[in-house]
Amino acid sequence: MPENDPCELCGTPAEVIVGDAWPGVKQRCPQCGEFKLTRTGMATIRRVPRPDKAKISGWVRDQNILGDIPELSDDRIRHLVTSPMPSIGERADRLLSYAIRKQKKLGDTFTTFDPALIAVTYSGDEDEVQYLVQYLSDEDLINPKAMGGITEITPAGHLRYEELQARQPASAQGFVAMWFDETMRDAYIDGFEVGIRNAGYDPLRVDWVEHVGKIDDEIISQIRRSRFVVADFTGQRGGVYFEAGFALGLNLPVFWTCRQNQIDELHFDIRQFNCIDWTEPPELADRLQKRIEAVIGAGPLKPLPS
Repeated sequence: MPENDPCELCGTPAEVIVGDAWPGVKQRCPQCGEFKLTRTGMATIRRVPRPDKAKISGWVRDQNILGDIPELSDDRIRHLVTSPMPSIGERADRLLSYAIRKQKKLGDTFTTFDPALIAVTYSGDEDEVQYLVQYLSDEDLINPKAMGGITEITPAGHLRYEELQARQPASAQGFVAMWFDETMRDAYIDGFEVGIRNAGYDPLRVDWVEHVGKIDDEIISQIRRSRFVVADFTGQRGGVYFEAGFALGLNLPVFWTCRQNQIDELHFDIRQFNCIDWTEPPELADRLQKRIEAVIGAGPLKPLPS
């Protein structure tokens, strides 16, 4: 039988994952998801107020949905505690999206008492989840069917989800916005380029493109042609902030990355996004590939298995 202890994030009985050399604690919680906690993180998390733990649980669920088992260090926990909470609308959209992704076919129901929804919606308790459920019901996006929280998603709810997922599927280009410094050459060649290609897309770095116009016009043109943008904030370049914002305005997916030792230098407005904090190019390539495939799926250029 699996060993169980209270979850370090929410207190719910959680499975303790044993059998490897991880020096801290690894847990799999029905509410928060699966995560690794460092020894310094353990000391820090126990001092975090309960409302702020909702941010950490929500972030862990986000990482799990994107295919990662995150590591909670002292620095990571402190960063998450200072991050802003998602808006009510964003939290309701998270509930709707999670429920639809869990469906096997149209017309399937879900239960609003699923403990995972507490973390998925960055809620502090079940009462907050039910508030969001009422909001979605009032908007005719979901329809409660029976006692026990059994609920179906309405056609309007599916249309809302499609709006949230609206992308530009025809393009196989991934635009990389980054610091064009020689110290970043390996990060691009062995990290960004490899991760994007392995996910099935064609990476583009604008300073390696031949053109005769102004660089700003070329950047805007190439972003418009892209399926998504990877925005790396290592070096804190103003142009990267602009390019990421422009992509968001076009409703393009933006994958946020930054070298781990500079993560605390991110602008406050960026901290709300789910940033890949990388250390070495191979790790960056692997995590970026998984993130791209989890969010928008494998691209048309994905290599066939050998």
